[in-house]
Amino acid sequence: MDEISIKNLSIINNKKGDILKGFLKSDNKTINVKEVYFSEINPKQIKAWKKHNKMTSNLIAVKGEIKIVVQKKDKSFVTEIISKKNYKMISIPPNFWFGFQCISTEAGMLVNISNEEHDDLESDQLDIEKILFDWN
Repeated sequence: MDEISIKNLSIINNKKGDILKGFLKSDNKTINVKEVYFSEINPKQIKAWKKHNKMTSNLIAVKGEIKIVVQKKDKSFVTEIISKKNYKMISIPPNFWFGFQCISTEAGMLVNISNEEHDDLESDQLDIEKILFDWN
């Protein structure tokens, strides 16, 4: 995969609490899962900018509303708000700068289903002002 993809995910309604499908190997045959981790983000906070050099990030919002922003190769942006109401997985291949913002009043949480184990040397980071984007 060398492009950003956004996939709808399914929710099974249940009167005692819904079941939110996150990852089915049969739907994601090209993803070789090596690590699953959760990233919490406080309301109105922004975590940006990060670029993985080897890892593909597959992001799902498991709590709150989170705006995902990815800078494409042509310097334009892909922006998607994910939540239970807009339940999707965003796949970001290596070499794309991305960030996210919690836009709900409660803390948000993302799960990243990745094809690499965490390694501090595998990714690059930039200060938020280094890539111009209007987060409002």
